[in-house]
Amino acid sequence: MKNKKESVLKRFYNELMELSTIFKNSDGKKRMSIVMDLLFLVVIVCILKIPFIFIRDLGDNLIEAVFNSNLTFLSIWGLILELVYVVVALSFFFKTFEKWLKNMK
Repeated sequence: MKNKKESVLKRFYNELMELSTIFKNSDGKKRMSIVMDLLFLVVIVCILKIPFIFIRDLGDNLIEAVFNSNLTFLSIWGLILELVYVVVALSFFFKTFEKWLKNMK
């Protein structure tokens, strides 16, 4: 698992280096296109959070009904959901970034 994690991070680092080289060697219009594409990707990752907010609220209401507003369960539920979101968002970002960079080359 550790080797796979390191290889994903190393691959992402190498892709960032390639992007910086492309960015450095591009003209102004191409640079603006790169910046806009990256901003769009960040906005999509932020929009990806919306379903997780709805699921968290639904779970909060269910926990409050069953456990009479037990803050421990609410905290654990929120933490689990945030961790799942981080994993989903990062994997989406990395995969989309990788495909985008391959198309740019």
